[in-house]
Amino acid sequence: MRLKVAPGDFRVRESLDFVEDRNGPYFIHRLRKEKLDTLEAIRIVAAEARVDRAKIAFAGLKDRQGVTEQWISIEGARLDYRGRGVEVRFFGRSAEPLTSKQSHGNDFAIVVRDLDRRELDTFEARLPEVRRSGFANLFDDQRFACLKHEQGFVMREVLRGRYEKALRDLIAKPSPRAITGDVALKRALAHAWGDWERCKSIARGPIWRRLFEHLIHDPGDFRGALELLPSRQKLIHAFAFQSYLWNRAVDLFLKRRVAAEDQLVVRTLAGQHTSWRSLEAPARAALEAAETPLCGREGPAGDPDFASAMGRVFRDAHLDAESFRTHQVSGMVLRQEPRDLVCRPRKLTVSGPERDERHRGQHKLELRFGLPRGAYATMLVKHLFPSSRPGWHGGRHFEDED
Repeated sequence: MRLKVAPGDFRVRESLDFVEDRNGPYFIHRLRKEKLDTLEAIRIVAAEARVDRAKIAFAGLKDRQGVTEQWISIEGARLDYRGRGVEVRFFGRSAEPLTSKQSHGNDFAIVVRDLDRRELDTFEARLPEVRRSGFANLFDDQRFACLKHEQGFVMREVLRGRYEKALRDLIAKPSPRAITGDVALKRALAHAWGDWERCKSIARGPIWRRLFEHLIHDPGDFRGALELLPSRQKLIHAFAFQSYLWNRAVDLFLKRRVAAEDQLVVRTLAGQHTSWRSLEAPARAALEAAETPLCGREGPAGDPDFASAMGRVFRDAHLDAESFRTHQVSGMVLRQEPRDLVCRPRKLTVSGPERDERHRGQHKLELRFGLPRGAYATMLVKHLFPSSRPGWHGGRHFEDED
């Protein structure tokens, strides 16, 4: 079973409302992109609109794979543009910039390829139950790029007060998978680590200059150096670890709440997690009503069983609530917020199966559905195809993840 084989195999369209104001200073656009992540596309938009990157707001990040459409606001500028992998169309004006609170989620159209008869039979058996009971709203591999690129959980090092290791893992640990120029830069910084004058001469640009000048003047203040990194970069790593903690707590929670014969194992880059094959109505209602918040400096919270599970996850990670209050770096402060455990896809429909023209003797089908903000379409696919050929995470394979 394969996803994202061809560019049009994975299509995402963001659903969002904004209040139109004909005289508003924020110009609302629809951004369509292909083979770019959201931040790469925003840099192109900023250059074409001739505005500072900070004047562009959006509701959420979208994966670089596939064809995605999302809404953005540009303060003080209108842009209609097509090229370099992006298409930008102006739609209206607003008195406020776009935020994630305006997003209703995303609509997906996904082609699943290279399916054999056993996988089709599994899918046919799983489809009614996923429609009825939904799936565990776990964070998927896209949230854990830090593991794919072998940086580890930088936020865990921050919470342990190991600021030098956190900084080094962020800026001087080359990825074994990436093919960008950052690999050479990180390799050079790793070789020169501790010689801050040398590092300053290697890395160019205002952010790097401020960071290494800080270490030249105060060689032991790695916490202060972390403060100087871009907020978006720090947030991505903070959210990755927060998501990992939540996934682990959900795993423990569901092991207590779901009968052993109904449990389903789902795999991610961050490990394997318990979900469900099927749920009776009372069990489904109880899970939908459960309070399972993301953790913050308040410590474990939510339903008693979930708070207990999160407490155990903290202990396994050698952390406690005091760690979240003591070891703070701006842009890396975790805050408690609600997250539903059960995700129910909207209007899940299927086309096919039919012959897969890209894989001889195999089949393909197309899934169309909607998900709330923060839910992962690939996690839905893992629940529909819970087992597959050896070595694949949850029965899926990305033809090209980078």
